[in-house]
Amino acid sequence: MKRSFIVLFTLLLTAGPLWADAVKMDPVVVTATRVGTPLSQIASSVTVITAEEIEAKQQTQLLDVLRSVPGVSLVQTGSPGAQTSIFLRGTDTRHTLLLIDGIEYRDASSSGGGPALENLTTDNIKQIEIVRGPQSVLYGSDAIGGVINIITKKGSQQPEGYASIEGGSYNTWIEKAGFSAGSETVSSSFSASRTDSDGFSSANEKDGNNEEDGYENTTLSFNLGAELSEIFSINLNVHSDDSTNDYDAYGPVDGDYNQETELLAGRLEGNLKLLDGRWNIAIGAAKTDKNRIANGPVYSDRYEYDGKITKLDMLNTILLGKNNTLILGAETEKDELESFSYLGDYSSFPTVTYTPFRYKESVTNNAIYIQDQITVGQFSAAIGLRHDDHDQFGGKTTWRFAPTYNLTSSGTRLKASVGTGFKAPTLYQLYGQLPPYNVGNEDLQPEESFGWDLGFEQSLLNSSVLISFTYFHNDIDDYIDYDYSDGYLNVDGLITQGVESSVAWYPSSLLDVTLGYTYTDSKNKKDNSRLLRRPLHKGTFDLNIYPVEKLQINLNAIYTSERDDDETLPEYTLVNLAASYQITDNCKIFSRVDNLFDKEYEEVTGYGTAELSGYAGIKLTF
Repeated sequence: MKRSFIVLFTLLLTAGPLWADAVKMDPVVVTATRVGTPLSQIASSVTVITAEEIEAKQQTQLLDVLRSVPGVSLVQTGSPGAQTSIFLRGTDTRHTLLLIDGIEYRDASSSGGGPALENLTTDNIKQIEIVRGPQSVLYGSDAIGGVINIITKKGSQQPEGYASIEGGSYNTWIEKAGFSAGSETVSSSFSASRTDSDGFSSANEKDGNNEEDGYENTTLSFNLGAELSEIFSINLNVHSDDSTNDYDAYGPVDGDYNQETELLAGRLEGNLKLLDGRWNIAIGAAKTDKNRIANGPVYSDRYEYDGKITKLDMLNTILLGKNNTLILGAETEKDELESFSYLGDYSSFPTVTYTPFRYKESVTNNAIYIQDQITVGQFSAAIGLRHDDHDQFGGKTTWRFAPTYNLTSSGTRLKASVGTGFKAPTLYQLYGQLPPYNVGNEDLQPEESFGWDLGFEQSLLNSSVLISFTYFHNDIDDYIDYDYSDGYLNVDGLITQGVESSVAWYPSSLLDVTLGYTYTDSKNKKDNSRLLRRPLHKGTFDLNIYPVEKLQINLNAIYTSERDDDETLPEYTLVNLAASYQITDNCKIFSRVDNLFDKEYEEVTGYGTAELSGYAGIKLTF
């Protein structure tokens, strides 16, 4: 597969001069600096994914969109809705912060407190920004590995809407609808989707497991914006998903288990413009509430977790000069955990008596931060400092410096970043109880990281070819690990390092090609062993073809090398194919085939993955 990538790229590059020149895009990115900035002035490693790119691949789940991103690896324990882990530059799931319109989309009650990826659909998404590397200065804890920010679509003055339906393998049906409307001062948008699927066995079928593990999901998204005066506006964003997924017993083996999940998140923000727009003040309040209820055949399999995040923040954006922007921010955040389960009395085994058991904990963190972003000629840089004050472990200061330089004469951009980060222990790691054991450790210290990267971007053939290369290194101390005898504890730490690279070719409006390769070496400091489930090598290939005006075809391939787990998992390559045809201005038909060559593989030892599967549907717009 590696040879195929190299040969194909060589052929495409040789043919480049035969095609018309393409225009290099310079999208505006918000996440990396907290203020809209052209990508060419940002030193961080950033990937921008647009709604058009998502629609070309017909991807309905966020986790599928992220699989092709450099430096990102994902694994899921079985069928849709099952627990999903994301490894950004080889760091843990809990080291990645996921935002939707500025709302922290994570589970404060889970063991790692990581992003809630399992049930996120691609409805109403305008753009996804993935910023890799330590981002604690602007985003605090949870951002050692980086930040994934989902920006949803806003309303338009011209009313418009859509409705679609698709069906396919595993008796899967997905219905979607949405609309947007507005005026010169008010805008709104709404989307809704429903997914039903019989699914496949979460415990791998090759081990004799044949029970289908079904999945249901209802997702709603709503945006409202209003300009109340020339200097003051408000924005309201609400997102919810309600799902039920079946899963199998630990082993894994077939079992009659299911989990009901409800997540509701919202944010209200007011924006004030002063000094003719040179000083902008944004004051926001956000709430995320995730509830999980697990049901099993016996009391010990039944539990409920409720995690809440309440956040108040203020962001001052001050334009000191045409090319100098100062950011001053403050925030306070409260995490809450409430758990309900059953405590078993095994003294009279085989007769077991179960007693209801409940506990509740919370923690608060306050922070202030400052960042100066300056551009002088072809040089741009951002430098920032942050101080956090945590209920449990006290104060922590982090910093970051990120310069970039554009050599316009040669089409070269040099970039680098260096900084520190930290990850606070979660409520479960501090106070968690798993009857009859106390797994939490109130003496835990936060994980601390020092990370840096160095890279370049090069444009060739009148910007029709774009090459990107970045080396990264991340050193994490006081890593929080779990020991079955002692519960959670701080250990020596981790080192993650590697290379992210890509080549994109835009020969004409009829064709574009992207090749990506990531090398990630993630090891424990104590024994130099590699971290579980992280591939050493990952390769991606994307091809978009527009053979006729109304037809679009996308071919996507992802190569994953061997990974360490309970056993060594073999390498595999997945190939996906999607096509759509615009019948009329208001009607499009589409279809896709996932795992085109019916590859048998595992992301986690013993857990199943989807076989060759096909889907088709129709979308109406008005």
